[in-house]
Amino acid sequence: MDLMSDQPRKCPLCKNDRVEYEFRADEYRFYRCPECELLFDSSFPESEKDANCNTLSGIHPNSLLPPGSRAPSTVILARLRQHSVDPLRRIVVAGPHAADLEELANGKSIAVIQAGVAGDTQGQVDACVLIETLGYSTHPLEQLSLAHALMVSGGTLLLTLPTLDSPAARIKKGFWKEFTAGRVAYFNTHNLSALLVRCGFCDILTWKDDDGIVLVCRKVKEPVIPRLPRLSIVLPVFNEQATCKELIDTVLAKNIEGAEREIVIVESNSTDGSREIVRAYEGHPGVRIIYEERPRGKGYAVRNGLARATGDVLLIQDADLEYDIDDYDALLEPLFSQKQLFVLGSRHKGDWKMRKFEDRKWLSTVFNFGQVFFTWLINVACGTRLKDPFTMYKVFHRECLYGLELEANRFDLDWEIVIKFIRKGFVPLEIPVNYISRSFSEGKKVRPLRDPILWVRALLKFRYGPLYSSDINEGHPQ
Repeated sequence: MDLMSDQPRKCPLCKNDRVEYEFRADEYRFYRCPECELLFDSSFPESEKDANCNTLSGIHPNSLLPPGSRAPSTVILARLRQHSVDPLRRIVVAGPHAADLEELANGKSIAVIQAGVAGDTQGQVDACVLIETLGYSTHPLEQLSLAHALMVSGGTLLLTLPTLDSPAARIKKGFWKEFTAGRVAYFNTHNLSALLVRCGFCDILTWKDDDGIVLVCRKVKEPVIPRLPRLSIVLPVFNEQATCKELIDTVLAKNIEGAEREIVIVESNSTDGSREIVRAYEGHPGVRIIYEERPRGKGYAVRNGLARATGDVLLIQDADLEYDIDDYDALLEPLFSQKQLFVLGSRHKGDWKMRKFEDRKWLSTVFNFGQVFFTWLINVACGTRLKDPFTMYKVFHRECLYGLELEANRFDLDWEIVIKFIRKGFVPLEIPVNYISRSFSEGKKVRPLRDPILWVRALLKFRYGPLYSSDINEGHPQ
């Protein structure tokens, strides 16, 4: 059999033309997109429109959907009611055990509409439930677009499906039983969430099991006037008199195509004249300034800035000149194209960019060894293969923050963001960036004796402690 003759030319979701053959399971051949990380079967529909199937349920007449569900009907209905802003009156259900959920819902005075006749209820349904059907035999974009059209503004979508980052898939790899079930698309939590954001959903929560997830989200309440996506650049400043003006001017001069921009400067009551430099930007278009009464740490300042930022995409930028502003383009592209929700600018992907402190050369060796050790530590704890989890360049969609309460005040915020995002399923895409480390005489603020202790504490606390804020839901699986 000629394998290449059947290979798709483009990713069916993001249209990237560099799809890669992965493996074969029985008669199914699977390909992966390196851009959006979708894994799909060679029979994936070429068009988002498929007239030969029920696009919401995704079931062809000759298809047999795998039996079972990742949650009983009682749990599904409880999740729906818990996450819905308004009382549920009408819902659409597709997939196995739809009849069980219908019977339960009717007992709660909730009308259930069958997926096959839901087309007459556009904009009138409070919730859609897709049990194991997303990407089963139909284009996922068509399924999600139809669900979005059926639902009222702020309506709830609940999905159950197998995922590639589930424990069973990671352990069994190519022998995972789901690969022989006839499904045409396989997601991990990150690219599924990115697709949902792309299709107009938000407030995503997941409950994981051995093979996949139960996911619940809401339809975005669309603004009256459409606007471009907004980028918020959060810039903490404390005693950066030598570099902050040049940095701010460089960021302001940077052209960000296809997006609005705001710079949120958090000034922590510097003692070297930095506050006076920052004050000169008051009233500048696209600049917001937050004045803190006293310095409480970089992490506190960043959290303060994130809380005031209004952007869809958030980027953390230090006030020194260690990183290159021209790397913005590469870092932002996966987020603006909605292929990824979390990106790291890696100093150590590709050519290793070592630290060189001319005033304390022995300390350079200590820091470089510490980078390797702590990276290994976080990868072991989180089951990842990151190269530079502690980079300053953290760029992410606002959706990543949903349900979280950040609390770290110093450089341990780097640990908190990465660990909590990974626990939500947002394993970051790492993109190489330019980096020139400054020395301690030039203002580097890491404390080599105290901060490593905070980092170990942060690893234990944020990896194994509660993930979500208490007001999301009690008993959410961690």
